Amino acid sequence: MNSGLIFFHCNRLPKAKEQFNWKIWKFRRYIVTVMSMLGFFNTYTTNLSMSVAIVAMTQKVNVILVNGTIVEKQEFDWNSKEQGLILSSVFYGCIWTQFIGGILAARFGGHVLFGVGVGVGSILMLVSPLAAKQGVIPLVITRILLGLFDGLVFPSIQDVYAHWVPIYERTTITGIVHSGCAIGTFTSFLVSGLLAQYLGWESIFYLFGGIGCVWFIIWMIYIKRDPASDPRISPEERAYIECNLENLSDKKDLRTPWKAIFSSSAVIAITVVNFCDTWCSIIFQAEIPTFLNDVLKYDLGQTGIIAAAPYLIYIITVYLVSPLSDFIRSRNILTTQQVRKIFIASGFLVTACLLSLVPNLNSATAVSTSLIIAIGLTAVTRVTYYSNILDFAPNYASVIMGISFTIAVIPGVVGPSIVGFLVQNGSKDEWKIVFYIAAGFCALGATVFGIFGKGKVQTWAQCSETQDRRIDRAIN
Repeated sequence: MNSGLIFFHCNRLPKAKEQFNWKIWKFRRYIVTVMSMLGFFNTYTTNLSMSVAIVAMTQKVNVILVNGTIVEKQEFDWNSKEQGLILSSVFYGCIWTQFIGGILAARFGGHVLFGVGVGVGSILMLVSPLAAKQGVIPLVITRILLGLFDGLVFPSIQDVYAHWVPIYERTTITGIVHSGCAIGTFTSFLVSGLLAQYLGWESIFYLFGGIGCVWFIIWMIYIKRDPASDPRISPEERAYIECNLENLSDKKDLRTPWKAIFSSSAVIAITVVNFCDTWCSIIFQAEIPTFLNDVLKYDLGQTGIIAAAPYLIYIITVYLVSPLSDFIRSRNILTTQQVRKIFIASGFLVTACLLSLVPNLNSATAVSTSLIIAIGLTAVTRVTYYSNILDFAPNYASVIMGISFTIAVIPGVVGPSIVGFLVQNGSKDEWKIVFYIAAGFCALGATVFGIFGKGKVQTWAQCSETQDRRIDRAIN
């Protein structure tokens, strides 16, 4: 098939704007998108609800004895270092499976790894209350196991994108899917505090663990690796997707260019950005409830609500920024590389300024407003770098994401423990150091990506499969 005939066939396929329909259930890639988003929702609720639950689990309450004496009672007498260990333990598991998860996803299918990662994590969530009542060590072990399976989720979703997401829907669909992280965080902070206050802290684990188990059953039955494997997809949608997958090849035919990957400036840039963003995320997700309790003296119900509020802005930002990014790229207003660099720099630098401002404010309203804006703007950075791997190495996206997240797990491992050591008394001055460190990482991420970030498929990442073969698959 010559290039003219390829062009003819591709132009016979539906364009992106013609393919979209609000009846998303009629298009398999949108169903995959929504289910993937719910998968991240489950991952984040099972992961982050602990940061609210631990406040309830260690809270001192006044109890009136039979003789009328009032005594102070604490269900779990964990000090700040033990609490830091519990919060960080999930990352001790993640660090071992990010890399291998990317390799396994490329070999056996990201949809399988993604489903197993979320499903088993949900089961471990259900047994967490029992583990906690046995002591710190059993709970830490349970959280490490949860982390092992959570580590499969991020690298494996890249394989799903590589097979299901057309090039000019890339940022939009990636943004929608990863908005599940923010929706999960928002729900976890908002609901967990109320559940703990009215139904007891155990209800947090049972609710979110149960939801995740239901999702796992549906995912494993209905979601397939690619359009060719899905018996429910229409021939037209399959042709549209396969004709608009940039430089994709059958992974089984490819050898991973390890040397080129580890020496690539594009890979190094995305890894540094991921590391810096994860450090900030740990502060936002794991430590904000404690900060609000220590400095602003919010009670448990208020803490959950205030900690959740910024993620509503994050969700709105995702749904505005993602289509804007794809629009600018598809209309050739700016190159893909320019769009990626501008969005990452703006998201990081404004967030850095706000992080530096938060611990110096005296008004609770001003602190809350600054946090809302800062966390909302992390959406600009995150949806951009999640999409960027598909820009420069679509055939090795899951492997590179695995490498990147292996390094990015380090903040999750050491971050809560460092905060535990820095914040001994819960004073404002102690929290200032925490926020200044996070702001510094934001500035570092913006600088490194601005210098080394790439927006085109790199030479080492190009596959041997011809476009003829890909188009033949799409139209036959």
